[in-house]
Amino acid sequence: MVEELYTVFYEELLRYCASLSGQRSTAEDLVQETYIRAMTHLEDLEASSRSQRRAWLYKTARNLYIDQVRRLSRETCVEEEQLSLASFEEDLTQTAVRQLVNRLPESERALFSLRYFAGYNATELGNMFGLSPSTVRARLAAARRRLSVWYQE
Repeated sequence: MVEELYTVFYEELLRYCASLSGQRSTAEDLVQETYIRAMTHLEDLEASSRSQRRAWLYKTARNLYIDQVRRLSRETCVEEEQLSLASFEEDLTQTAVRQLVNRLPESERALFSLRYFAGYNATELGNMFGLSPSTVRARLAAARRRLSVWYQE
C-alpha cells in the first residue's frame, strides 16, 4: 500500500511540500515523515479511495509543516520586527516576496503559494484542503489584500 502511494503521489507531494517550505531539503523531510505516518495508518488508507488517500497525504504533510513552523518559531529568539521590509529594494526580489508571503496566516500562505507558485486552481486547492472553490478564492483575495498593504508600507 505504501509503495503504491509512493509511486503514485511522491513527486506531486514533494512539489506541494516544496511550495509550502520553500526548500527542497525541508520538503523531502516532510514527505518522508508523511509516508512514515502513512505506514502507521495503513488500515485506514486501505479502506479509502484513491482521492481520499491523496487528500490524507496532503493534509498530513500540511499538518507536519504547520507543526514544524510552530516548533521553529518557539526555538528562534530572533524578533521579526528586526527584519524590516524597508531594507528590501524597490523591485521585490524573490526573497522579499517570500518574506511577505511568510507573514500571511498559515491557511492563506499555503493556498497562496500553491496557487501562484505551483499553479493549482481554486477547485484543485479546494479538494486538497477540503474547502469549496469559493472559500479558496475568498482566502486568496484576502491574502492579496494583505500583501498589497504590506508592500505599500
